[in-house]
Parts: sequence; C-alpha cells; structure tokens
Amino acid sequence: MTSRTGRGPTGLRARWAAFGLATALLLTGTAAAEPATRPPERSPRVQRVLTLVVDQFRPEYVDLFDMRRTRALLRESTSFPSAYLGHMASETVVSHQVITSGQLPRDMGWADEVYRDTDNLLGEGKDRLHITSGLGRTQLDTLMGSTGSPKLGDYLHRAFPGRKVVTVGGKTYATHVSGGSGTDIQVTFSGREFACGPDGAKTWRGPAGKAVPSYLSAPACGRFYVDSAAALDYGTSDTAPAWMYPLDGNHYIPGRDPAHLGGDTWVADAGMAMMEREDWSGMLLTFPGVDKAGHMWGGITDDAVYPPGSDEEMAHLRYLARNVDTQIGRVLDRLKALGQDDETLVVLTTDHGGMPATRFHGVNAAGRGDYNWFYGRSAQGDFLDPAPALDPLVRTGNVAGSYQDSAVRTWLTDTSPAAKRRAASAMAELPDVIASYTREGDRYRLAHAAPRRMTPGERDWWQRHGQELVNTMAAPYGPDVIGLLKDDVSYGVAGDHGGAQRQAQRIPLIFRTPGGRGATPDTPGRAVDILPTVLRKLGIVPSPADGLDGRALPLS
Repeated sequence: MTSRTGRGPTGLRARWAAFGLATALLLTGTAAAEPATRPPERSPRVQRVLTLVVDQFRPEYVDLFDMRRTRALLRESTSFPSAYLGHMASETVVSHQVITSGQLPRDMGWADEVYRDTDNLLGEGKDRLHITSGLGRTQLDTLMGSTGSPKLGDYLHRAFPGRKVVTVGGKTYATHVSGGSGTDIQVTFSGREFACGPDGAKTWRGPAGKAVPSYLSAPACGRFYVDSAAALDYGTSDTAPAWMYPLDGNHYIPGRDPAHLGGDTWVADAGMAMMEREDWSGMLLTFPGVDKAGHMWGGITDDAVYPPGSDEEMAHLRYLARNVDTQIGRVLDRLKALGQDDETLVVLTTDHGGMPATRFHGVNAAGRGDYNWFYGRSAQGDFLDPAPALDPLVRTGNVAGSYQDSAVRTWLTDTSPAAKRRAASAMAELPDVIASYTREGDRYRLAHAAPRRMTPGERDWWQRHGQELVNTMAAPYGPDVIGLLKDDVSYGVAGDHGGAQRQAQRIPLIFRTPGGRGATPDTPGRAVDILPTVLRKLGIVPSPADGLDGRALPLS
C-alpha cells in the first residue's frame, strides 16, 4: 500500500509534553490514584455529568488542527497528560463499556470485537463466535447484564431519582454500549429505512434506539433524517486507501444539506435538543467523524489542506477534527445558556488512540475492511477470505476466528495447552509481530518475543505495558492467543487501533468541574478510572461489591 505522509504533529501544548516513555509514573499504573471507596468530594453544585467521547481522538490533534474550543476547555480543566487507555482491545465497542462501567474487559462481559459465547448467553450455541459491533441493543444488554455490576446510569438513578440518563451517537453499538439497560434514552442512527429524497429510494437514516423522543423522530424526514446513500461517497469508494472503508453518505460526516446535517453535527444537535427538554442527570455524546477519517486515510498523517467546500475537504481529517471542535463548543455554549453549566461535570476523552499503517498487511482493495479485520465464521456472517499475511496462522487448521488490526487476536477450535503453543508459534511468524501470548486462566503467558524487531522506544513501551495490557483481556470469552505488533502496523485499514502500541493507547483525559481551575496532574489515569472519578465528584459512594477496577483520580 502506498501510504500518504505528512509533516506530523508540531507545536504540541506543554501540558501534553509530560506524556513520555521516560515518565516514571507510567510504571506504576494507577498506584497514584485514589481508592474509589474513599469518602467522596462532596460538591452540592455538581448534579449532572456530560461525557463527550471523540472517537479515535489523539491529543496532538488539538494543536495540529487548531481545535480552539477544545484548547479553551483544556485551560479551565484538570487534564491528565500522562493518561493512557489502559486496556485491550483498544476498540470502540470495548472502551465505551469500560468508560461507563469502571471495569476492565476481562470483567465487563466481552473483551474484543469478537466474543466467544462460552455460556450461550445469546442463545445461538455454546462457544459460538459473535462480532460485538454487529450485536443489537437487547443482545448487548444481555452481555452487560450478565456481570451483575451497575453502570453509570444505575448510579445516577440512585442518586437523582426521576431524572433521565441519555446517550447519543452516530455508531449504534457505541451508543448502546455506553447506555445499557440503566439508560432512559438512547439515540442513534437507524439503518437505511427511509425514502426522503426525490428519487424515492430508501437510502436515508433516521433517529432510532431506545425511547427516542418524538421531537427528534417526527416529522418523518425532518431534521434528524440524513441521506446515507452508498453512492454519496465523496469519492472514497474508488480512491485508495479509503476504498477499504468508504463513506456512506452523511452518516459520519455533516454533508452539505443544511436541513439534514449528519455526522458529529447530528450528534450535537440531538444532544442539545434533549438538554433543553429533558430533566437529565447524565448525558454521553459519542462523535464518530474523526475515527472514520482516521481509518480511511491513516490518522495523524492525514493533515493536508484541500480546496474549501470540496468533497476531498469534507472527507478528510482536518475538516472533521475542526467540525467536532465546533460541535464541542456549541454543546458547551448551550449548557451555559440553559443555566446548567454551574452544576455539570464535563468529561472529554476518547475510546482509543490511532496510528497510520505505514506498514500494511491487509489487502488494499475496495470493500476489504471487514475481510481484513475478521477471519472465521460468526453469528453475524462468515469472513473466509483472509489476507495472505495470515497464512502461517490459518495453515494451522485450528482458527475458529481471528481479529486483526494493530494487534492480532485469535480464538482456537482446539484450546488445549499444546494447541495454544502451536498457535503462538505460528503467530510469531506473522509480519511485524513483536510478541505472542497464550491465555492461561486469568492472565496471558508470554510465548515468544522478538526484541530485535523492536526499536528502543517500542521495546521500552512493551516492557512497561505489554503484559499489563494483554492481561486486561484474560477471560474465557477472550482470545486464546494474542500477537502484539510494531508501531505503525495494521492488518485492517490505512489507519487503525486495537493493540498495545503507545499511539493506540495514548488518550486525552479531561475533567471540567464547576468553578475548577486548570491543572495537569502527573497521575497516569486510564479509561477505567473515569467512572470512579465521576462518582466521587457527584458524591456517589460505590459498593465494594460493584467490582470497580478503576480508581478515582484527583481533580482540582
């Protein structure tokens, strides 16, 4: 694959410079964080939490794309420049559950895009493989409910009975996972079910989910219905490398129809409409635009400037980063205009980092995204056309399913210790694999390592975090064998995540409290620490039986 290159990040803010491999605190995980069960920081003014999740948002984008509203938010917030995601898989469908449950993947119900149903919870057969991003809301609720642990919505209902908990997002699975059964309203896009255009074709998406308010869904073909025709692709369906995962109309981008703007603008507008009309205690808005561009073009290297108003401009990262920055500003302005600002804790973060695939081991062809990412048979479909790079693993004849992006994770048919060792040896032969692991109970054991394949920086990060990160996936439903990859490597698409690399793990983590001051603690916070931190600030004391894996972080 011919990869686009760019000048890379420049002029980074000093507050993010503290994130470095030499930071000794990264060795200690969350040791510097405060226990979740310590008496809460009581603040009678904080009665709401607004969580803004910008999918695949790297901290460098704030300066690289001059995200002024986000920069202003940083100045008045407590931000953690040493933050990292802290778990695998570093995926949307995993991390949104981590953020709202305070649990690591090994404890929260599933650990990856692929889920092995060891207890037949979904009723389609014991050990059946499922692609979690393809599960429906009731299926996801079943998996979340299987843990018996509360989520953010459950805590908020106990503390503020009668008030609503809301999630909004452009991705159905991100919206549902962020909510769970404890959420009152979930708003996301439907499938292509509506004929709102002059051609009469059912290519439009409308608001769908759980208890969608009528002021969003009516009238039919009103503001919250967008054209999602596959033919409306802004040139991405026949342009490499975006053609592996092209745009589908205005699902992930705003588009040009001022009456039917999609993407992150749609998310912000739906959220603000509910801010005005609902008595809410919690709202989570998840914005998908940056992630879509990152996958299509490579992420941080996609920094070119395109002609204003052109298809190229709208489909690339610079435009979408600035658009989500605008939407963040609009949401915060509306919060203030409604008089809700001085009682709301605002959280800004992401579900994972991302990196360009300057070494790409998938097949660079139109529509190849799903076939590059998944190999095997699942309840959501069969994907049996693997990239040649997977041959050593496939030839073992023991692969039930495999998911590969910036790491390779494999579920085996024969899961005996000897079979796992053979698979780990085959995994070690794959291009750019630096270490392979086999699952043994509640942890992974290192089977093979290739220090000579690593740069000094890669080796340092792997020694500090490799074992920690793979262990967060150690559950019966998790992969049997894991292969970690070098930096800037993907088997999926042009820009990717999922693995343990520093770029896939580094995240912004920002909390703005009413009347708070700007601060940059050295604590290396993780995504799993967000819920305990929110609970502390809201004066909610979790029970030890809730099974929180995170710790409350210190806020100014």
